[in-house]
Amino acid sequence: MRRTPLVLGIIASLCATLMPAGVAEAAGPSSVRRVGTEEFADPGFAHFGSKYYLFRTGAGYGARWTTSGGWSAVHKSMAAIPAWVDHRKPLLWAPEVFQSSDSRGALYVMYFTGESASRHVHCIGVATSRQPAGNYTPGAKPVVCSPWVSRGYEAIDPAAYRAKDGKRYLIYKSDYRNASGFQIRAVQMDTRTGTRVVGTSIAKIVSSTRIEGPSVIAHGGKVWLFASRGDYVNCSYNTDAWSANTFWGGRFTRVKTLMTTRSTRLCGPGGATVLNVGGTTRIAFHAYVDADRNGVKDSNKRQAYTGVVKWNGAGNPYLS
Repeated sequence: MRRTPLVLGIIASLCATLMPAGVAEAAGPSSVRRVGTEEFADPGFAHFGSKYYLFRTGAGYGARWTTSGGWSAVHKSMAAIPAWVDHRKPLLWAPEVFQSSDSRGALYVMYFTGESASRHVHCIGVATSRQPAGNYTPGAKPVVCSPWVSRGYEAIDPAAYRAKDGKRYLIYKSDYRNASGFQIRAVQMDTRTGTRVVGTSIAKIVSSTRIEGPSVIAHGGKVWLFASRGDYVNCSYNTDAWSANTFWGGRFTRVKTLMTTRSTRLCGPGGATVLNVGGTTRIAFHAYVDADRNGVKDSNKRQAYTGVVKWNGAGNPYLS
């Protein structure tokens, strides 16, 4: 679990190319650029209109957006700590934001993780806003908790996916206390807004050791799951790609490791969100700073990076 004692901050829009000149350093693959220098774990990545947004787990409710000269500060993303979260442990992380609609028009929806005051485990909540940058208003109770709460299992690291037929899904990771029992699971949400669970069915997408932080897209006639593997506190953290022919009920198989410390020259590249925008697949992820030559991190600070994912002749992804 990518746990950090901080609250959600938003971060904001990226114009045009995602790589404004003079803003960030190249590291490893040529498309990869660093976003700022502050703590920026678990970047949630979104594209609305002509702009890109990054939402972070971070100190306070700090936020950033891009201008022609780079990333600039903005305002906090969430209006208040959710009522259902234990306010003695206001840990909110791994935001995922997407656009839907209701009777009033465009609706921006944020999935996030917090610790339930009544259940004493981590669950997933929903917050909504009329503007992509916030302020997001959280619901009165979580929308998803693990069905095995009494055994200490949890629901964390939410992601959103909308299938070809228009159905919406909330994907999440269940259980971090049993290293051999990690699962990526999904529930169906209401088609219009994506804010309510529909029915009681839960699909197990992947079961594996130390897997978390899912992100799902469709490409090349397949559904792709990108997920973090390994221990998030060190440079062993990496990002794998899995594929299936269909999402709900599909059988996901591991295709390859997309990012490692060695391939990116960044310590522990993970916590990724992947987007299809037009004909380009883009990725945002975090990595530790100050890793030494042996790949051991010298800092607990994680920074955000963006890059471009391309697809080879066999239809498999690689970080360009």
